[in-house]
Amino acid sequence: MAGAVLQQPLRAQDTVRVRRDTIRVPIPPRADSLLRRDSLARRDSAPVARRDSIKAPLAHSEMPAVLGVGRRLQWDRAELFATGALTVQDLLERIAGVTTLRAGWLAAPAVAAYLGDPRRVRVFYDGVERDELDPRAGGVSDLSQINLWSLEDAAVEEGAGEVRVYLRSWRVSNTSASTRTDIGTGDQQTNLYRGFFGRRYDNGQALQFAAQQFGTTPPNRFGSSSDQLGLLARVGWATRSWSVDASANRASRHRGVIIPDLAGDSIPGVESSRYDAYVRVGYADPDTSPVWAQLLAAASKYDYTGIRTKRAVSSSTDTTTVSLDTSAFRAQYVLSAGTSVLGARLSATERLRVGARHWSTPSLRGSYLAGPLAVSAFLDSKGPGALAHSDVVAQLAPTSFINLLAAAGRTTDSRVEDSTWTTTYVRGEAGLRLFQIWLIGGLVRRDSARLGPPRIFDTTLVTRADGPATGVTAAIRGSIWGPVGANLSVNEWTDSPRYYRARYQTRSELFVATNLLRRIPSGNFGLRASVTHEYRSDVSFPTGPSDMTTVPGYRTISTLLELRVVGAIVSWQFRNFLGERYTQVLGFAAPRQTNFYGVRWEFWN
Repeated sequence: MAGAVLQQPLRAQDTVRVRRDTIRVPIPPRADSLLRRDSLARRDSAPVARRDSIKAPLAHSEMPAVLGVGRRLQWDRAELFATGALTVQDLLERIAGVTTLRAGWLAAPAVAAYLGDPRRVRVFYDGVERDELDPRAGGVSDLSQINLWSLEDAAVEEGAGEVRVYLRSWRVSNTSASTRTDIGTGDQQTNLYRGFFGRRYDNGQALQFAAQQFGTTPPNRFGSSSDQLGLLARVGWATRSWSVDASANRASRHRGVIIPDLAGDSIPGVESSRYDAYVRVGYADPDTSPVWAQLLAAASKYDYTGIRTKRAVSSSTDTTTVSLDTSAFRAQYVLSAGTSVLGARLSATERLRVGARHWSTPSLRGSYLAGPLAVSAFLDSKGPGALAHSDVVAQLAPTSFINLLAAAGRTTDSRVEDSTWTTTYVRGEAGLRLFQIWLIGGLVRRDSARLGPPRIFDTTLVTRADGPATGVTAAIRGSIWGPVGANLSVNEWTDSPRYYRARYQTRSELFVATNLLRRIPSGNFGLRASVTHEYRSDVSFPTGPSDMTTVPGYRTISTLLELRVVGAIVSWQFRNFLGERYTQVLGFAAPRQTNFYGVRWEFWN
């Protein structure tokens, strides 16, 4: 460039005419002399940058209208990772009325109970309800086996009688390749690696794959090492209105034995794999289109590959041994369609499960969001758990500083002929906004219910009939000053005994979130820092027809720091930095001080 600019000025200054040289210097033969004349020029030429374009997105499942006073429990991809959540259980800890139960660190089984019932937390991944196929879990979802890292967005819908978690997997729309690498490490010899690749092609085709692997080794007196590998692959094609894609998701684990801190039985080790795959044909977008439809065929398989445990089964004539660890397969066919007009949305879904038994579970969903009024309703028939559920949530904001919410729900257990086991639920909240802070109070009420036990922790846990329960809730949410905010919640139950729930449970988070746009107007910097205090009183576990075991309460303080520079994010979380010694489940010690830090780096190439 300098020569091109200075060529004419320098030639103008040259006053001496130089005679052209007529002597040709012989050039020695080169090894590449037989190549085409322009081969060196082609080799040295700069590559032409391929123009990036955005293609029509692949179809995704319907996302419900999430209602709440002072917040909505909905996160996009960036917000989801910024929470510091490593499992679905970490997300559910933000909900009043949810009691999370974990028997250790990252690889340990994790369960969440809503209003004291572990069966009232349901998870939907890309429109497919995730049924727990592990026989050890007893039908209660093990949240540690769900690939949270593979998501594009997530939402938690709080009904009156259950919590539904909706997860939608990661998609790409750009023809330039999207690449991301996550690396994390921390205490208990924890190492985590993630890799993502995805791109779209000119004709609308899509190719994506991603993987996560982590391993961890607790102190010897708490068990042996564990590791887990998660895989995601997707191919597809999409136009403006139509989309076809096939996706496969796998989680394979090796979990070592988990030894209790106190006397008692350990949780045996397990080696297993869970496969979930589907093919989907979609028309239009459930979030934005006036009319949409989807047809989805999914298959799920649980495959146990470890050493099988045996138990003796006696009959009147013989005694045989059977395995407690078996493989399971279930197919799920989902047909859904919906419409949206003038703020009203209505959808219908037929969900057919095929396995050892067949279940047909039709459901209806409707919502209306316009002006100060918002209403959401959900109704579905019985599924594998023999429970049918319906609920409606209404929210009214008559002014900008007053917000009211009411919800009612009903659950019917078809296995019990007695109609008294039809359980009703009621929840209400009222919020008053002062400046940018919401002050919220509420009440929750549950009738008598049959509580499903999380037997993955202890096989002696039994199904227990529990009486009516009433709880009081309170919360403070919003911005205190500029980028400084707060999210504090507390709930108290007035009944006793309280199975799978604490009488007092609080979660208080103070945080700072800013991009410093005044100093760095490019937006290439971000900061989020938070400190979280959690308190829980004792929790009871039914271990027999009339027996129970009580786990004492605890309090912890944790911190999270995230710094973003362009496409790289440095993250550090320090859980329980005061070193509280506590348990959540029947004597299995929770981690003490746990550091976990790393970097997430996303770029286009």
